[in-house]
Amino acid sequence: MSRSLDAARRFLDSLAARGGREGTVLAGEFSDIRAHSASWKTDLACSTEAGSRPENVSKNRYKDVLPYDQTRVTLSLLQEEGHGDYINGNFIRGTDGRQAYIATQGPLPHTLLDFWRLVWEYGVKVILMACREVENGRKKCERYWAQAQEPLQVGGFCINLTEETWLNVDIMLRTLQVTFQKESRRVHQLQFVSWPDRGVPSQPEHVLAMVEKARCLQGSDPAPLCIHCSAGCGRTGVLCTVDYVRQLVLTQTIPPNFSLFEVVLEMRRQRPAVVQTEEQYRFLHQAVTQLFDAALQEASPRYQNLQVNCAPHYEDISSLHTSPALLRAPDLPGGVLRSVSAPRTPGPAMADTYAVVQKRGSVGGTRARGGGDGDVDALYSRVARRARDPQAPAEDPPGAPPGRAASTQSLAAGGTYEDVSGGVHPGNLGFNVRIGKPKGPRDPPAEWTRM
Repeated sequence: MSRSLDAARRFLDSLAARGGREGTVLAGEFSDIRAHSASWKTDLACSTEAGSRPENVSKNRYKDVLPYDQTRVTLSLLQEEGHGDYINGNFIRGTDGRQAYIATQGPLPHTLLDFWRLVWEYGVKVILMACREVENGRKKCERYWAQAQEPLQVGGFCINLTEETWLNVDIMLRTLQVTFQKESRRVHQLQFVSWPDRGVPSQPEHVLAMVEKARCLQGSDPAPLCIHCSAGCGRTGVLCTVDYVRQLVLTQTIPPNFSLFEVVLEMRRQRPAVVQTEEQYRFLHQAVTQLFDAALQEASPRYQNLQVNCAPHYEDISSLHTSPALLRAPDLPGGVLRSVSAPRTPGPAMADTYAVVQKRGSVGGTRARGGGDGDVDALYSRVARRARDPQAPAEDPPGAPPGRAASTQSLAAGGTYEDVSGGVHPGNLGFNVRIGKPKGPRDPPAEWTRM
């Protein structure tokens, strides 16, 4: 097991060791997080001067949630037209130290242009939204996306909705086409519609699915994820933290002394009130527990045997079941989920002689014509059936697994096929001089063709 997974195991073991004291311990940790956060404001380690300026005060949705100056997002796009550089948002570093997240508030009616300036300037490809427009009768976020057949014009930005679908019962996925100054880009938005303000979802599964889908849509693009709720603190902080830990798992860089306390504390140095409530802090532990459990399960010897040997390490193969979650999972781009048991019709029995075709260039072999790719150079290795040893058994010995050669035979001394290519040894091209006996009737490999 890798050091990263060892760290995951230690984290889970430490949670289990708390027993019935779990609630008390987490309450104490969250109290410490809040105390640290308050001290940073007192000693001015995290200042909020930009958000307090008179020209910017009206751009803050909540008077007590101002972005830290040290990490705030500044806007330069359209400054020549008189627009300022301020938006209530902060950068949060990812596992590699880069600016992986933009944590921001839900736009106000008069900050819609600033929001799209941010998205455009920083090349945002995926937006995660953890609130609804209206919650408990109060406006929490201005709609900044287009609706079906209703393009949205915000300053010089034209936003069109090209697709809208439910990822699951909690998450809506929208694909937007955004045009600015004759350039058009695609932006994806994932909205979690049932996450209560200052609260948590009933279970972590859909939050994990949300960050999973976001990373799938993001691909290898280095642009930051834009994450917001209403204030851009509590629910936003949970999403940032879940994705951060998921990246640690994927890159196998979980530190030996991994602590969610330290992760949340570090994020709070970059955006105020990240993970806003004790309930959200508890929820994070549930989500991370699921992430680590899944990683450890995949790394188990049983799973490794399946991956390496392509055969289950079970005495009873019927004990291998498909996960119900996998059956419910939506198809991912690129056909990630594929059938591995599609029926196929039996092909004709193998002939005695085949030609192996090498298409890496001419090496003195016969020249053959290919379809569609032009002429290719082919090297043929002619093989024929070896005469059967009259003393060899005609069938597999009783009780032996089908297809297994008798113990007295070996590929070198008693193989079913032998090389008759006239001494040509194309070993440097990746060929074997001898070709082993196939285990049962099947079509010849695609690289072979009949002579």
